[in-house]
Amino acid sequence: MGKKYKESCIEILKEKGPLLGSELRKHLVERRGVTEGNARAIINRLKNSEAFLSTDPVKLKYQELIYYLPFHDLRAKLKLIMPEHSVTLNRIYQALVEEDGFLLWNEFVKISAGVVDPSQSTRKSAINIFNDLKSLGIVEEIIHYEHIPVVVASKKWFPRKEDLSIEVKTRTKKLSFNKGLNEDLLKWLESMNLIGWENSYVRDVQDFNVGYNGFYFDAVGYTYLWGLYRTNQKDELFEPARNKAGSPVLVESILHRNAKRHDITGFINRVDNYRGPLKSNNNLKVIPICFVNTMEKDAYNLARERGILIMKLSDVFGTKLADSLQELQEIDPEKVDPQKLSSILDNVSNSGRDGDFGNLKGYVFNFLVASIFNDAGYKTNIGLHYKDSEGRKCECDIVYEDVDEIIACEVKGYDEGKEVKLGENEREPDSVKKFFERTCSIIQKVSGKTVIPIFITSGTFSQDAINYLEKKNNSKRMKPLLKHNFPSSIYYDRKALLEHFGNKRKFKEHKRVLKEYFKQKNK
Repeated sequence: MGKKYKESCIEILKEKGPLLGSELRKHLVERRGVTEGNARAIINRLKNSEAFLSTDPVKLKYQELIYYLPFHDLRAKLKLIMPEHSVTLNRIYQALVEEDGFLLWNEFVKISAGVVDPSQSTRKSAINIFNDLKSLGIVEEIIHYEHIPVVVASKKWFPRKEDLSIEVKTRTKKLSFNKGLNEDLLKWLESMNLIGWENSYVRDVQDFNVGYNGFYFDAVGYTYLWGLYRTNQKDELFEPARNKAGSPVLVESILHRNAKRHDITGFINRVDNYRGPLKSNNNLKVIPICFVNTMEKDAYNLARERGILIMKLSDVFGTKLADSLQELQEIDPEKVDPQKLSSILDNVSNSGRDGDFGNLKGYVFNFLVASIFNDAGYKTNIGLHYKDSEGRKCECDIVYEDVDEIIACEVKGYDEGKEVKLGENEREPDSVKKFFERTCSIIQKVSGKTVIPIFITSGTFSQDAINYLEKKNNSKRMKPLLKHNFPSSIYYDRKALLEHFGNKRKFKEHKRVLKEYFKQKNK
């Protein structure tokens, strides 16, 4: 008889699954003529023998489990029953289901609303929330990809058919791209005087343990708008208080995919809890802002209900520019089409908003350079992250790696005439020294391989930078490592790139992009 009940339950799930426990019991009662109590016992026994899958220990609507088979997709069912997202466990469970069974650590800390810096808050930490999930069998041990922790759903309830590395790599690339967009969006907020000039900062995908009063936010700024800044002094009619402090602007950014209810609920929880010891300050005001590309309706309604300022890319910069940004995120670094890049820049230019995204041109230039490497036979990656044993972190724009060596390429998409500086030391941002003396050092320590450093710009190098680069270029160590065709030098400026392109038909679009979109502003 037990075998027949098992076959009946599996048939029911094949026909109608996934099903809540009450739904499966009802169908079993109708099909086998058993009592409600017996049906409950049969289903529980079959669940324990792993005849089918369940969401155990996560109980959702009416504190029920969902039962399903390995080929089922839980997403539609979860949407239908809409679990209570104020419960952390439910929220993370649904996020894991909807985000293909894994979350990068910065995604996990946002959705779980766990504390990332326990020295700043006594609320439950993200790592303790993770440990709870692991003890319940919902997630596996944390895996690391390029030193970024990844939370993976347990195979017991989320069977995976493929290696996750490609999907993790794709999502990491998109989130790295979003950092540049967030910087540009903050500059736009500055231009409207919504946040103060140059007092905001954006988190990187590697900054997953850096908190604001203990909690992770994609970006933080301060507003000095009348009525929103903090002060104990009286404002006169035409004269604001002289002694004033900015109120926090906390930013959630979901530009790489559809923003969903679990994203907004996690954001609400963090905004609600970040105050900690600051709650005694009755004058403290907060502006929560959510940057999105697209957004599900229930997430949008929840954000509006809670008073979150929603900023869609298409509303801010127009549909053409938003579409171009989406296209750029989907480009495969190993199969870069220069005509596609040219088309994206054309659309941005035609939108009339090409000055609004300073990072966009630079990102397009990264892909353009990647296509040059691809043409030379190198399959490259864009925006790889490294962290050495000393805790030093870096990101490299373009990387090619084989068994023995790594070609690490720093790329600066500058307008014609703009110089790349040598830099005083390895800490100076955007400098030659930072790349050669810090970035390459970290990559070498992490990989243990020979690193061939290449610096490419669409602008120029300062004279002291050229002197430094020439010395390295002609060194006994470097000469044997350089290639006959490309890269035949450790640095390329605008002139050297145009010489490499020459009159070759395959570089026609490369030349057009360089000449039209990276020219001097007054030309």
